[in-house]
Amino acid sequence: MTPYQSMRKCTYPGCHVLVKHGKCPEHTTVFMRKPNIKRLYNSPQWQSMRNTQLAKDPWCADCLKHGEHVPATDVDHVVPHHGDPVLFFDETNLQSLCQSDHSIKTRKEGSTPPVEKV
Repeated sequence: MTPYQSMRKCTYPGCHVLVKHGKCPEHTTVFMRKPNIKRLYNSPQWQSMRNTQLAKDPWCADCLKHGEHVPATDVDHVVPHHGDPVLFFDETNLQSLCQSDHSIKTRKEGSTPPVEKV
């Protein structure tokens, strides 16, 4: 960085803290999912459910509410499961979202609590 380079906003979505580059101190730590939750997402049952959901509803549910047809890339749990396998594998608790809307929803829910530093 040159001495005259402007400060920029933190690259974390929605953060407006000015930094020299990258993320602000609050958002620089990388977190991993708890191992029991990671196992759920890596299971063949989840992979099948995810593929079925995206095939059934290929458009982002939030974008459709605004009349926009944006391809869905993520499958979201409408009610956060917090590791509960019954809620995790409940097909009626799923919706298709674009990556942007899913990230916003996840951040608002705080459903990715800091578990362990990488």
